[in-house]
Amino acid sequence: MTKIVVIAGPTASGKSSLAIDMAQRFDGEIISADAMQIYRELDIGTAKVTEQERKLIPHHLIDIVNMTDQFSVAEFVKQADNVIADIVSRDKLPIVAGGTGFYIKALLGQQPLDFVASDEQEVAVLKQRELDDLIVELRTRDERLANKVDEHNKQRVIRAIQIARHGAHDVDQTRPKYDPLVVGIDWPRDILYERINSRAQIMIENGLLTEAQSILDVGGENIQAGKAIGYKEFFPYLQGELSLKDAISQMQQDSRRYAKRQLTYLRHQIPGLIWIDGAQAKVELAKRIESFL
Repeated sequence: MTKIVVIAGPTASGKSSLAIDMAQRFDGEIISADAMQIYRELDIGTAKVTEQERKLIPHHLIDIVNMTDQFSVAEFVKQADNVIADIVSRDKLPIVAGGTGFYIKALLGQQPLDFVASDEQEVAVLKQRELDDLIVELRTRDERLANKVDEHNKQRVIRAIQIARHGAHDVDQTRPKYDPLVVGIDWPRDILYERINSRAQIMIENGLLTEAQSILDVGGENIQAGKAIGYKEFFPYLQGELSLKDAISQMQQDSRRYAKRQLTYLRHQIPGLIWIDGAQAKVELAKRIESFL
């Protein structure tokens, strides 16, 4: 089986820099597993690596769709499989790095593909809606599918909407099976939150509001990219409904909550994941990769 290294962890934990360091040490290339870094023109709020870093180490599955496009996890898996095969064909080490646990779980074959029609953020948005509203959307999209679903069960209605939106994807038995080394970057909660708060301020200084305005101009939260934490919190500010200080505070709070959800997901949904200390991550992961290879 193909050996791959997977670096997971919450937002602001240092996944990108760690992946670059490991790629330099072990002649690797990086595959992004981030549901928002796929979008072109959205660089600051998604914490993409810089052009200089991309020239240093090849990065894949970044800037592959327009901000108004839909993109399913099934499509991510398909493209990631192709990229990994190409990297291996050139005798390089594939290093998957990102915080979208659903992408990682699907790539590792731990998630049936009929469940990977959408991502965690889309599911979260659906869960916030009333059941009656969800039923209306389902019946509008696919009356036949709606007739098969228990309309009293919100979770099943949500899954049916996902399938109606993106299509059902049966498990592809021809997909490659990977031999993965999967690690998660672990920081004490107070340090992680400090990193998150600090990064929010840096993003503002680097031009985050310009990117948020560009999303608002083409649909705001009505498009998939507009649901991303780090952008949607600034729509009220840009519309004159909230102060900048309050918008930043909301972004920081939402990012901290998102980090908590990411950690919970990784701990319970990714079998075999090994946690490594954030402060010693480069040393510890290098040792593990040496043993793994």
